[in-house]
Amino acid sequence: MARKGIRKSSAIITVAAAATAENLYLLTVGGAVTRSVILKKIWAYSAIGNCIVTIGTGLAGAFAAIIPPMLVLNGMDNTWTEEDIPEREMFANLTIQSSVLGVQVQVEVEEIGF
Repeated sequence: MARKGIRKSSAIITVAAAATAENLYLLTVGGAVTRSVILKKIWAYSAIGNCIVTIGTGLAGAFAAIIPPMLVLNGMDNTWTEEDIPEREMFANLTIQSSVLGVQVQVEVEEIGF
């Protein structure tokens, strides 16, 4: 039987520095249960210009991409859904890295382990 989780959304994150990983979604803490997340939806908007956005885990030199980089087109609501995103279950906080600053990103995840 497949495990079911709870759907949660991150806050809208505005990338503050280009080529620097920043927190995107933090796992819920508490209890003795191991929690994981699966990306379900990604929304991104850029008024700065076309850019590349990469979602992964780890900050600074420990950043590792979990899905292929995505092209965010300038001035458009860029949305990827479950059918577009490779299913990866991660046991860590999600982080984001962008080729330019000022990009806005929000994700919806399924958090498992409640």
